[in-house]
Amino acid sequence: MTTPAPGGPDSGLSFTDREILTTATHPDFRAWLARIRHIGGCQHPVHLVGHTLTVDAATGRLMHAFTSADQPHGRLTIACGNRRQSRCEPCARLHQGDTYQLVVSGLAGGKGVPDTVRAHPRVFVTFTAPSFGPVHRHTTDEPCRLPRRGRGLVCPHGRPLACPDRHPTGDPLTGSPICPDCYDYPAAVVWNAHTRDLWQRLHRNLCESIATGRGLSRTAARKAVRVAYAKVAEYQRRGSIHFHAVMRFDGPTPDTPPPAWATLALLTHTIRTATRRVHLAVPGLDTILRFGAQLDIRPILPGNGGDDDLTERAVASYIAKYVTKPDVAGITVDWPIHDAITISVLPVTEHARTLIRTCWTLGGRPEYKALNLRRWAHQLGYRGHIASKSRAYSTTYTALRAAREQHHRDHNDQEETPDDIDTITDKDWTYTGNGHTPGQAMFADAIADDLQAAREAAHDARMSVDHPSGGSNEHHD
Repeated sequence: MTTPAPGGPDSGLSFTDREILTTATHPDFRAWLARIRHIGGCQHPVHLVGHTLTVDAATGRLMHAFTSADQPHGRLTIACGNRRQSRCEPCARLHQGDTYQLVVSGLAGGKGVPDTVRAHPRVFVTFTAPSFGPVHRHTTDEPCRLPRRGRGLVCPHGRPLACPDRHPTGDPLTGSPICPDCYDYPAAVVWNAHTRDLWQRLHRNLCESIATGRGLSRTAARKAVRVAYAKVAEYQRRGSIHFHAVMRFDGPTPDTPPPAWATLALLTHTIRTATRRVHLAVPGLDTILRFGAQLDIRPILPGNGGDDDLTERAVASYIAKYVTKPDVAGITVDWPIHDAITISVLPVTEHARTLIRTCWTLGGRPEYKALNLRRWAHQLGYRGHIASKSRAYSTTYTALRAAREQHHRDHNDQEETPDDIDTITDKDWTYTGNGHTPGQAMFADAIADDLQAAREAAHDARMSVDHPSGGSNEHHD
């Protein structure tokens, strides 16, 4: 691209107008615009150069050639695919929609899952972190913390154990320790780093709890009933990870019902029993890691339910929201930390800064080397996926993306290779950069807004058909 010369006819334009004009007058503008619409108005697209060649395996004849030379600006532009709204809102919305479909198909059927799963016992569970020390609470109509009988008025460091204040939404003090010196920062960091291991132990305990409760061997219990799940991780204000999970009883396979004795009550009892049994001893840490005492289990009802019922769509929307929403303000950052000096200037609370410093300090110790705490210091030590599921729960992100790409091909009349021909594909692509120019960013933002408005209009239209009396306030992509 070229910018108008300082003395040219466009010299009186503002910087914004010049950028828009430069972008809109480029010979590849229309083709570029179509490409950006194809990738959903991505705000930080990735640029590649190279080719994909499809060759007949028997004859060596070139069947199809796709090269970057034929693309706008001589490069292939693809979506960044970032799930974070703070990094790329269009891609985050698309990921949110995929998560909704992944979760709801495991509750109501579809996407390869039989609709008979609606009759299986299902619950929505919140697994919390243990206490690492008292923290300030979000309250509006009562004091943060009142003195407790049998305990002193001050901690060993001379700080009051009570807080008479009320902390409204957004108060940076919420989640911070009553006494930072009493707070077990090493345990809090190591908890985040081991949540993946704790979840795996919980999942193994489920089968054992079923077997013990029914007087079966673990092999017999596994052949009779299985627990499928989908979960999402969320940061609490205190910087500790907790999980929201959908858990479902299945028979030996997802398309078979569980035995009659595998009831909703048994599922609830199994989860409580298995959670209590989870524990993990970590070298160099005096505390035994466990899930928190607060365990909320609620049944998921089929259909629309009443105003206070937890329905399939409500649960799917809830989990999808947490997959892409920005992390708690002032608690984490979006980028890795490469040196200790950077920690002092991060836009986080002092409590989060101490957690990050603790990650950095522990990350230098041999006993914690395997946890890569310095690599994950920006995430307060958490190194797992934000969302995950068991293999049998429902479809996959890969399958959803493949279906979307097939939909694009079907509606753009792209040529496909006949099924009866064996082919060899040669791919050679090289990264050349990412992002937009300021002018391109303005057009991409407008495209993203138009696509979102179209989705919302289509969603409202579906809701008006499904709920002619007033619809639903649920929203998803």
